[in-house]
Amino acid sequence: MLQSKPQRDAWHAAAQPPGGAGRLAGHRPPTAEHCLAAPPWPRRQWLRVAAAGLLAAAGGLAGPRRVAAAELAHLVVGYAAGGGADHVARVVADSLAADGYPVLVENRPGAAGLVALQAVLRAQAERSVLLLGTVGSVSIAPLLSHQAVDADRLHAVAVIASTPHVLLTSGAVPAGLAPDAELHARLERARREPGQSAFASLGTYSSAHLVGELMCRQARVDMAHIPYPGSARALADLQGGHIGLLVSTLQAALPLLRQGKVRALAVTGERRSPLAPATPTFAEAGIAGMYQAAWYGLLAAPGMLRSQHEDLAERMQRLLQGQPALRQRLRQGGAEPLALTGAAAAAYLAAQRQIWRETVAQVRPRLD
Repeated sequence: MLQSKPQRDAWHAAAQPPGGAGRLAGHRPPTAEHCLAAPPWPRRQWLRVAAAGLLAAAGGLAGPRRVAAAELAHLVVGYAAGGGADHVARVVADSLAADGYPVLVENRPGAAGLVALQAVLRAQAERSVLLLGTVGSVSIAPLLSHQAVDADRLHAVAVIASTPHVLLTSGAVPAGLAPDAELHARLERARREPGQSAFASLGTYSSAHLVGELMCRQARVDMAHIPYPGSARALADLQGGHIGLLVSTLQAALPLLRQGKVRALAVTGERRSPLAPATPTFAEAGIAGMYQAAWYGLLAAPGMLRSQHEDLAERMQRLLQGQPALRQRLRQGGAEPLALTGAAAAAYLAAQRQIWRETVAQVRPRLD
């Protein structure tokens, strides 16, 4: 039965969470401090927010459907809006909401993802709090932090996607040089002129920084490091010729690569990326040990009930394996879907911790 305008207005007014409509009406959603530290909302208010989230996910075409308060999850992202991690988080949140599991996304950038990681580790047990885990926040930052951070306390729900690292340059292609030959020429020039060449990365101690340092170690060259606060400014300076080489994730660089505004010399990994099949691997260019990838995963707070995170893992497996549109959205954003859940996800994350532990040990002298 169609509602009259007064009835619709009354329902929308009743459906507001404390402090207003939040993200559902274009305003800021409840912050992580609200979700992780504030006293619980009354059950009725949680149900209203959940119903409003489902209505928004359905585009307003279906009537509101109430779900249990425990199903309203809060997804914390350790990086600013607009980046690769944020893109993956919102793709996943949209798919979960459409599947009847509404999610509020909260960006908590800072300390290479540690701010978000520590907030999720402190989450109250009765909350459904998730972390959009990344290689930087989970695999690397705990290794380099001066504080003890036990990321192993998080429950592995799903490893969603990964993307290789890529060495980029810009400008015209040197006559007769393939990407791997151009890389060799640049590295040889760096050997002849120690300390005169440089590579840029997406930030100090980022995965891109460590990959760049490992490249220098493996190729036996001395290059200075130029850190940037993220990919946008770094890629702009690369296009403008202000820097000669940039180590990035393929995900961040892919739009400009497709437009021909930057060029890729090599990618990490044991094989070429299907998203950039013309770009050789570092191994093909004769530089061994360069297989480090960036990954994106869904991890649950330590206090989340086992039945809850297992249910969520099953849901994510069904979505990642059964929704071609979800996988296509990830690929369009430059990430290759992995669809690992449960024990497979836990094993992948354990292997990643070991890979990056070894990488940090290899480049530690250069970091110091």
